[in-house]
Amino acid sequence: MEFNETELKKAFGSFATGVAVATSHSSGFTINSFSSLSLKPPLIIFNIYKTETDHVDFLKNGSFIINFLSSDQEDVSKLFATKDSDKVSKVDHFVSDKKNIILNDTLAHIELTVFQQIDIADHVLVIGEVKDLKIHSDKEPLIYYRSKYQTLTFDV
Repeated sequence: MEFNETELKKAFGSFATGVAVATSHSSGFTINSFSSLSLKPPLIIFNIYKTETDHVDFLKNGSFIINFLSSDQEDVSKLFATKDSDKVSKVDHFVSDKKNIILNDTLAHIELTVFQQIDIADHVLVIGEVKDLKIHSDKEPLIYYRSKYQTLTFDV
């Protein structure tokens, strides 16, 4: 069956996702394809759009960070969704012991090593093994739903 691309995007966009920025030693990009895969070993999965990202350089050191964005970081998400070659210098960040870029003021971040990568169509599916993490429980998540940024409201 053939699908209208616009309708397919609308259908996919009907699934609310958290927003994250994947960073490595030199670059980063916005993702919403993140998911946990396994607890033992601790694995996650996400994909990299090959034509929009230099995935070879991103993965060459064998480790990377997933930065979960907080509700006040919509501008960070938008910046890392661009091809701006200087975007890392435009946000507050620090560097991990493994030389990966960690964004400040996130909901959480996880440092991973590349467990496996699979070339599929126009994406590279990356499985990462968790090596370190930090959670900031005083923050709320940034959500993406039907092509718009959203925030959660909690009943108290």
